[in-house]
Amino acid sequence: MSILDSLNALTKTLLGVGIVDAWKQVPLTKEASQKAAQLAQNKYLREAVMIAEKALAAWSRKPGFWEHLICQLLLGKLLDNLTQQLKQWRYQVAEVDKLAANAKTLLKQDTGDPFETQVLANAIAIYQRCTKILHDDRISRVIKQYQEELQRRQQFLNLVTQAQSHAENRFYKNAIAVYREAQKLYSTESLEKAITASLAQVQQEEIYDAAFQKVQQAESEGKLQAAIALLKNALTNFSRSDGLHLLQKLQQTLKGREQFRQGLTAEKAGDFKAATSLYTNAKLLLPNSTYCQIRLALVAIKTQAWATALTHLEAIPGEQAAYLRGFAYAQQEDLQVAYKEWQRLTTPNIAKQREIIKNLSQRQRLLRLQNIEQLVKAENWDNAKTESTQFIQKFGFDPLVDKNLNEHIQPRLEVEVWQEKNWRIIVDNAEKAWISNPNITTLHNWAIANYYLAQTEPIKLFRLIISFSTALANITEDPSLQDVPWLENNSVEFTSISLNIKHRIATLIDTYKDTNIIEYLNLRDYYRLELLSLNLMGEPSKWGMKIKNIFITPGCYQHYLPQWQGSYDNRINANQKILNSLYTNWGLAMAACLEGDYQRAIQLKPLTTDNSDIAAFAQKFVAYHEGYYQLQQQKWQEAIIPLKQAKPEIQASNDWQQEIDRLCGLQRQTISEFQEHLEFAQFWYDLLGSRDARSYLAEYKAEQIREQIANEQLSLATGLRELQKLKEIDNQNPVVIDLIQRIEFQQELELIENLLKNNQFEEAVQRAKKSQAQRIRNIVSDICVEILIKGFQNRDLGFEDIYQLGYWAYELCPDDPNVQEVYRFSQELKDIQNLMKCDRFDEAVHRAKYSQHSSIRNYVAEFFINTLVKGIQNRNLSFDLIQQLGRWAYELCPEELAFQEIYHSLKIR
Repeated sequence: MSILDSLNALTKTLLGVGIVDAWKQVPLTKEASQKAAQLAQNKYLREAVMIAEKALAAWSRKPGFWEHLICQLLLGKLLDNLTQQLKQWRYQVAEVDKLAANAKTLLKQDTGDPFETQVLANAIAIYQRCTKILHDDRISRVIKQYQEELQRRQQFLNLVTQAQSHAENRFYKNAIAVYREAQKLYSTESLEKAITASLAQVQQEEIYDAAFQKVQQAESEGKLQAAIALLKNALTNFSRSDGLHLLQKLQQTLKGREQFRQGLTAEKAGDFKAATSLYTNAKLLLPNSTYCQIRLALVAIKTQAWATALTHLEAIPGEQAAYLRGFAYAQQEDLQVAYKEWQRLTTPNIAKQREIIKNLSQRQRLLRLQNIEQLVKAENWDNAKTESTQFIQKFGFDPLVDKNLNEHIQPRLEVEVWQEKNWRIIVDNAEKAWISNPNITTLHNWAIANYYLAQTEPIKLFRLIISFSTALANITEDPSLQDVPWLENNSVEFTSISLNIKHRIATLIDTYKDTNIIEYLNLRDYYRLELLSLNLMGEPSKWGMKIKNIFITPGCYQHYLPQWQGSYDNRINANQKILNSLYTNWGLAMAACLEGDYQRAIQLKPLTTDNSDIAAFAQKFVAYHEGYYQLQQQKWQEAIIPLKQAKPEIQASNDWQQEIDRLCGLQRQTISEFQEHLEFAQFWYDLLGSRDARSYLAEYKAEQIREQIANEQLSLATGLRELQKLKEIDNQNPVVIDLIQRIEFQQELELIENLLKNNQFEEAVQRAKKSQAQRIRNIVSDICVEILIKGFQNRDLGFEDIYQLGYWAYELCPDDPNVQEVYRFSQELKDIQNLMKCDRFDEAVHRAKYSQHSSIRNYVAEFFINTLVKGIQNRNLSFDLIQQLGRWAYELCPEELAFQEIYHSLKIR
């Protein structure tokens, strides 16, 4: 025995644990503990429990003093910790087993009803709770299995809901197609009843659709009364929302035209009040209000209401509107604007009037210059400044007027204000110092001056907002807040100061809420922009625009952009698109969007923008939220332009795509007119190309093709080609597939009908055999059976023809019981004929005699009689053969009255 073995045996005897054994077990236990912890961290708790149990099994569960001491020396608290972890893991495994058992019990309650999803959803939720605790492949597979089943049921429910919506709105053909798609997932009795109910309405719907198309044609031709009469008649038998809306539109248009005509009559009679009322009513009723607005402007001009005329003419295109605007401006002595309006006119006789306007404008300019000169001489500085400013605004920049304003009038005004110790001047001076030398001191002085000015003049709140917001962005750098004596060694609470300042600004802004709502909204817009920016810049500020080491907020940036152009330092990361965008002229609209105030954002959109990438992003960001808002309001036409602008950003965002998809789905439910459905579906598809969009567009395109085929605007072949193109949009659309199958069926049917008309029966049968449509095979089989029966009854067909027709019918429909019966019948005749061809007439007669079909006996007997009669007539049969034929006929039909005379003459009876 080695020394180590001896030592191990000794310590085992004395201490209760072999020191060598313990020393060897330590690294194995540490390794097992680490491995178990790693497995537990990765949620492999069952495996972790097994390893921990095995590791702890190597040590005593109730160690003595010395064993415990040795374990402490070698492992520290590892065994205690592992024991506690093992308890925790065992508890978690038991919890999972309990949850899994609950889920399994819950699943037993599921009856397989596709209309029930709650049980599956609850069970899946329980299983998912298990996966959050531990990893189990079996549970993952169960979750996947039931998630697929749940998705299938949800898809089924969505289809049924969609089909029910179609049926409720009386779009029965669409409802049937969607019901059938749902039926592919689950076939239920309720679906069968729903399909049957919708099928019963299809004929009425098709009659209505044809009438609706004629109404639209009449509308496009301007035949409104005829269209209304036709539509009313159609709605009497089949009332549907698209027809009701179209009827309302047609009636409004007709009424609008009558109001417009009456307005013309009243205007000619000089009754301008009545004419205005009639034109206004017509404007509300007619789809195109341009003519009404021009007539309203003319009436206003005739009554010298120039401002009213300009209101009516606003944004109206065309030379007539431009001429009338120019005339109204000229009457208001706004000659510069009048000249600009007329400058675009091409009418030859307008040139002389433009020249008169130009001369009058020059005279006005001279008189205003003289007035400014008189005011300066009289030292009336306020009015001189006002006149000078108005002159520049009206006539454009003039160096003499500008120099006089800045070097004489303005300095004299400033001197007067300083003498009066006016806060406004102090603010102006502080602002100038800030602009010329932006640093933390000039910023502080400017902000403080704005605050005191706002106490006496609240109308100056805009500058207070941007100055204090910029000061807050740099608050930690303000020297006035460093080493504050009364704080002793305590640090300044910048957060508390910031909140206090923000509260004060908000309180000042709120004073406008009840007195000047427009100003309140404007101030709130800017303050919202500044607050959002401060949050994104960080506290203290880390990102943003800087001017000479001073962070500038977007409001301040935009306000002083002309003065500091090119001096800014952009400290914003490329991925901080939102913060970057707030510094553009889209900032106000962006901020409104970020707070969900979409309607205000639309109002705040800038009229112009630069070509930078960040401005382009901001424009698309606002455009998306504008489109989103319009879709929320179910005004999809207004959403087209903004969403098209935002398309690149929408395609880059799954969340945006899902939201637009959801809103488009809701919008679709509000549309009733077919043409609007088409236009909206195309817009949705072009924008997203999602599964719902593809299905929607394909469905209505297919319906359009169906109507065009029904109205003979498209041939079947052309319609089929167009439908095949639709499969590129949605190759699984049930409406498209159904219509393709119908057209292919119709084409095949027409081809077969032509073959039958040309007596090409065999070719028709072969064509039907190759058809994918069972109905084609059924139809041709029915035709074969019908010809066989009629031919048999009229005795127009021979044995071969009867057999061939029966064989063809059986080839086409071998599983049809009636066809099987006809085939057996024809086969029996064929067998009888084959016996007779082999001179086995007695066997043939015996076969016919004991046939279950009496008609076969009659047919064969009649064959014998006809052969007998022809033999007598042609004298080509011996008397013995004639007598034999008669006996065979008698054996088959002894009581047939038509044959009695022949039987008697042959002395057979």
